[in-house]
Amino acid sequence: MRYEITAPSGREGTVAGIAFTAGRAVVEDPAAGVLLYFRRHGFTVSRLDAPEPPPIGFTADPPAAPDKPVARARGKQRSSAKEE
Repeated sequence: MRYEITAPSGREGTVAGIAFTAGRAVVEDPAAGVLLYFRRHGFTVSRLDAPEPPPIGFTADPPAAPDKPVARARGKQRSSAKEE
């Protein structure tokens, strides 16, 4: 995965093995703790190849109707004969 790391002060040079130019670096598959290090020290870390989030709200197609009606919960039993 690719990440863009932005320095808080536009620094140049190498930090934690990552080379920054004009306060920005793009890294591919960084080591496990590198992203945590940068976040802890005030750098902004953004994932560049993030998947699209699912849409929120209504969809164009309504959900398909079930083949059978849904059974209702059973309540008190009703008797058809009147009690005397």
